[in-house]
Amino acid sequence: MLMLALHNFLTAQKPDSTSSISRVLMLQATICPGRMFYHGGMWNSYFNSTLEWCFDNRVSIRANGFYFFSTQGNYRPFKMNHSLMLGAFYHFPKRKLDYYFGVEPGAALVQQYAYKFNGDSIANPQVKVSPLITVSTGINYFFWKYMNIFAAIKFVHGTYIPPYGNSIPLDELRISAGIGWQVQFKRKGSNIRVGGFE
Repeated sequence: MLMLALHNFLTAQKPDSTSSISRVLMLQATICPGRMFYHGGMWNSYFNSTLEWCFDNRVSIRANGFYFFSTQGNYRPFKMNHSLMLGAFYHFPKRKLDYYFGVEPGAALVQQYAYKFNGDSIANPQVKVSPLITVSTGINYFFWKYMNIFAAIKFVHGTYIPPYGNSIPLDELRISAGIGWQVQFKRKGSNIRVGGFE
């Protein structure tokens, strides 16, 4: 009799809410190290902030800002290397996890420290804008309906052309991880929640 009644017991239970990132607004911020390949390799430090809007369960648009702090070591070519990016991402959400990848065009605001060129001292190099293109991949883990843990890796490609001297490649691998926040704007009558949380 238990076996015959089991089907009725199971179908009478309330189904779990479906996990979704549709109509989710995410904000993430962290300190981000970057490994620049120029001059044998050097480590840069950035403050990274991200604002992302998920149109549906697969596609989002993201704005990324990087505020440059410093370069480790004795050789420090840049006084300023801030960047801003805007791009599209494709997501693979599954329960509380969200894997994603995307492409972001952008621009860097670059200024060198004083340097010498052909025996002349360039004391105060001008600030220049350099175009960038980036490829990113990462993961979000929604441990609460308002918060997430994230990790991402981003390859940045670009070239800085100074007023005098040789161009400097801005190619860099940036790694970020930290805690973010999200809000889901649900449609009327919908029981779908980010990460499956009610």
